[in-house]
Amino acid sequence: MSKFKKPEHNSIYNPIDWFNEFGTFEQIFEGDKKCISYSENEATYPVSDAMDLSKSPTFVLNKNGKIDIKKSNPFDLASNMSFSKFILLTTIKFKGDYFQAMSHVSFNIMKNEIPYIRVGTDYFKVIKKEDRYSGTNVILKGWKKDEIKEDHTKNILSKIYKFDDFTIIPDNVNFIPSKNNCYNLYAKFPHIKSSDNVHQNDIPITFGLMSHIFGEQIELGLKYMKILYEFPRQILPVLSLVSTERETGKTTFLNWIQMLFGENSTLINPSDLMSSFNDAYATKNIVMIDETVIEKQHVVEKLKSLATAKTISVSQKFVQHYSVPFFGKIIVCTNKETDFMRIDDEEIRFWIRKINPIKGDKNTNIENDLFNEIPKFLKYLEQMQEIDFSRSRMVFTQEEINTESLLVIKKESQNGLRKEIEMYVEDFFNNNDCDEFEATAKDIKERWLEHDKEKMSYILKVLKNEMKMTPQEKKYYNPFNSQNPLDKTRGTPFLFIRENKQNIDNQTNSIFDEKEPF
Repeated sequence: MSKFKKPEHNSIYNPIDWFNEFGTFEQIFEGDKKCISYSENEATYPVSDAMDLSKSPTFVLNKNGKIDIKKSNPFDLASNMSFSKFILLTTIKFKGDYFQAMSHVSFNIMKNEIPYIRVGTDYFKVIKKEDRYSGTNVILKGWKKDEIKEDHTKNILSKIYKFDDFTIIPDNVNFIPSKNNCYNLYAKFPHIKSSDNVHQNDIPITFGLMSHIFGEQIELGLKYMKILYEFPRQILPVLSLVSTERETGKTTFLNWIQMLFGENSTLINPSDLMSSFNDAYATKNIVMIDETVIEKQHVVEKLKSLATAKTISVSQKFVQHYSVPFFGKIIVCTNKETDFMRIDDEEIRFWIRKINPIKGDKNTNIENDLFNEIPKFLKYLEQMQEIDFSRSRMVFTQEEINTESLLVIKKESQNGLRKEIEMYVEDFFNNNDCDEFEATAKDIKERWLEHDKEKMSYILKVLKNEMKMTPQEKKYYNPFNSQNPLDKTRGTPFLFIRENKQNIDNQTNSIFDEKEPF
């Protein structure tokens, strides 16, 4: 029987075994006008017009569920042989093509869901894959129309559901597969929360991990997780977990996030952010970047823009670009504590946490323990107090997430010339009994940077753009508080103020600004 095309094993549909067990004799010959049916279990095919139809049938269903071939036939099947129902269906109806026969059984007889969709003019196969946590991930992969026809015959095309476009509707509680005839790329949440009330003691492994990652900010961390679960549309700051040490639990935290949110989360490399194709993360709700050093500034800017982006154009191989809403939350894990990226002073989109090594005995079964506690943890999040969204567009205020680690990175991110000028300014105040002084870019060049290559225009740029200073109006002044009358000159100097005095002045001003009724 070399004429048959051997199919790949498909445990999802398995139409071969199903038809051999449950398929009927009539379904093999259904719709074939050349076939003459004698009974539910007997049929024949006239070899010629002169054939006597009153004689014995060609095909007979025996007691074992196989079909006996009684005599010669148009399909060159040997007489006095028995074949399974599926082989006979394949031979008679589909000329020996297993794939077409399986498609017919699966979609027309078994009424299985057709694993293809059409969005606009593009075809996709809906592929179900099991993840490492025994969950099922649904993947859309572009599929050629001709391949679908070859595998299943062209008749299947009319049965493929057609959507107008893609969309993303994040909802972990009340999932909807589509809206306004747009296919929802957000996956169904893979877990069901516990129905009973949960206390902290009921989730010791989960709470232990949360306490380790968020430390003194544990309440903020729980709020962060509640928002991820209940409000997946809400934008959040970029959570960055940093540590130069190993065995800190950062990777465990990322794995736990993937356990929780399934295919709505993904782990990528910094290079993926600048790739021509962004389908690896563009449709995800949580985008994680592990062991990262982001050296190129344009990658940093891309990361910052993603943190607040409202839409994104999805670029995928062999598929037309399409735009969808973007609800991605960014989590970065890195073994660089101070220089994994540049963050300027005004940046408010980053929540940096320094993660210490795990102390004590290592729990080798922690991922299983975390997985088993997920239903209770979800219930615990539900029981928490309602979120106040009015305080900040990212929920968390700058004061709440302004950690020491963030300040260190901002300091390290400063321009090299800025650091040098600030060092000279600090030395000046340490060596002089004064709280402020005036100087122009020219003064700074002549006093501190005379032998450096920096041009005065660049010094001026650093003072204005990096140090956020504004020159005063043109006037007469004494550079660096000089006591020599001959040093008095006319220009537009900058006013430098001792740091601790500036803080005191700001506090004093804030006190007097508060108006209380008497």
